[in-house]
Amino acid sequence: MNRNEFLKNASAATVLAYFGISLESCSIDVDEAPSGGVQKSIEFNLNDVAYIPLENYGGWVLHPSENVLIVNDDGDLKAFGSRCTHSGCTRDWDTSNEIFHCSCHGSKFNFEGEVVTGPANAPLTRLTLVRNGDIVTIG
Repeated sequence: MNRNEFLKNASAATVLAYFGISLESCSIDVDEAPSGGVQKSIEFNLNDVAYIPLENYGGWVLHPSENVLIVNDDGDLKAFGSRCTHSGCTRDWDTSNEIFHCSCHGSKFNFEGEVVTGPANAPLTRLTLVRNGDIVTIG
């Protein structure tokens, strides 16, 4: 690169930075995004106060200490890694109308973990969930 090319590139980068525009995209490759799975099995009792929302259809919780979304999908409990497949956000979730919303960049996922609206282009990681009465084990 000669001196003129360097100065053009440096000037362009300076102008972009001044306006808050990055030369990098906000997304990461799905292959680079962590899976969002749990390292160990987690177990909890559905009668614990933190899990009361799971009693009703559409009720969901973000596990208090693990990056796991748990949802009651018409009586069927499902668990997903809460790491958004777009940018890796783990704790910025909301839900409405049977859709998980990642508030970092606006990706939306249905209760099957499938992408409804990007920028994410890969589904959430589905985790194994076993229910034995009121005891739930994930992982």
